[in-house]
Amino acid sequence: MEAIYFPEVNVEIAKDQPEYNTLPAHFNKEEGSMTFCFKLTEDEINRIYATGEIWFKQTTFGNHMQPIYLSTNKEDLIQ
Repeated sequence: MEAIYFPEVNVEIAKDQPEYNTLPAHFNKEEGSMTFCFKLTEDEINRIYATGEIWFKQTTFGNHMQPIYLSTNKEDLIQ
C-alpha cells in the first residue's frame, strides 16, 4: 500500500523527515481534517476480496483517539 498524490493535495506530511515516508494530504482548515489516498497492490486487493477486512492503526502518543473515516469514494471525504 502506498500513499499517493491526488489533485487536491495541499500539504506533504513528514516531507523533510527521512525516517518517514512523505504523506500527501488534503488539509481542510474549516473542518480541521486531513484526507489521504492509498493505492493498494494487487495482493492487497485480493486479500480484501477474500476476507472483506481492512485493518487500521492510529498512533495517538497517549492522547485521545480522534474520529476517522474510511471510504472508497473521494467525494465522501472531500466536498
